[in-house]
Amino acid sequence: MARACRLVRAGRAVEAVWRRDGDVLVVTPSGSAPLAIALAEVSGLGGDGFTVRLRLPDGEVALERLGGDGPTLLEELQRDWPVLRAAVLRLSGGEQPRQVFAGAISSAASRGAFRGYLVDGRLIVAPEGGDVFAIFLADCASIAFDEGAYAALLTGWGGEETSFRGLGGATAGFVGAMRAAREALAGQAADVTAEHLPTLAAGPRAALATEWLPGRLLRFEQLERISPGFDASFRASWLASSVRAASGLALMEGVPPADRYLGYAPPAPGEEPFLWLLARRGETESLELLSHGDHATYLFRSDAGLPALIEGLIRLPEFSREALYLPLEQLTGERGIYAIPARDLPMLRGLRERFSERQIHAAEGT
Repeated sequence: MARACRLVRAGRAVEAVWRRDGDVLVVTPSGSAPLAIALAEVSGLGGDGFTVRLRLPDGEVALERLGGDGPTLLEELQRDWPVLRAAVLRLSGGEQPRQVFAGAISSAASRGAFRGYLVDGRLIVAPEGGDVFAIFLADCASIAFDEGAYAALLTGWGGEETSFRGLGGATAGFVGAMRAAREALAGQAADVTAEHLPTLAAGPRAALATEWLPGRLLRFEQLERISPGFDASFRASWLASSVRAASGLALMEGVPPADRYLGYAPPAPGEEPFLWLLARRGETESLELLSHGDHATYLFRSDAGLPALIEGLIRLPEFSREALYLPLEQLTGERGIYAIPARDLPMLRGLRERFSERQIHAAEGT
């Protein structure tokens, strides 16, 4: 059943009616064609219940004068939108939330009310008025429960802090779930390093697994400092057994450890982890997937922010590399699932802006 509201768009207000049609909010202005708002395309949601604001690719719309139906509509959108948006941005791996947390987030990047849920080593965050994003627990050096403030505190490897308050009785459960997910990453790291770096001594390997979590892209000089003997062990074992070993050796040749980076994706059960090498020469950085038969090297314009963007790609292995280089108008058909992330996901948009070319090599060693 259609319900009355006032639609405000591009500075104009008109009487309208609205209804939910599955994952689409249909708003019909008086005397005009219906406006179908796919929730997955909404990049920001807010309101007080009597007004709902939605940010769309072509600007913001607001539904005002919602009356008694407004709080229910806002509650439904706050429940459904983050899941749909995270899925279309390829942030959630298709997983559904088992438990949703609500409170206030405070960090350098976001401040205010949020709803969030944990999936596969990451916290999906839907901040009020902003777009959905992911906090990857590989970035957390520690996760603490601040009893005095009754808050959860995440501290990054560089000392940066993110706090979560206002979760009430769910605070302890939130901290426990975050710690369990973080510990699972450390367990994956221990398994991966034990299997692929068997010649590394037990002590250095344990230190490595503590810091080189799945999804972290670290310089070779960092890896060697954490785990003395890493470089030699890596070349003799993991690199030597990789599909693209010759390409990796060629990219590393003559490049100092400070300009070479290595990272791996969390492995799926029974599968090899995706192993990535990033090497910088002058103004160009080359990205190579060492572990699988992707016969291309991806070249990017070098800048200080590129390694962090590459980390995002490593952590989301479900992205096809076509999403890096194809023009938006060619992301159609089977590739259409990458169109919205290519347009709206900051990580992917940043990589596309810096992408320069692919170098195809038909066979290993060429």
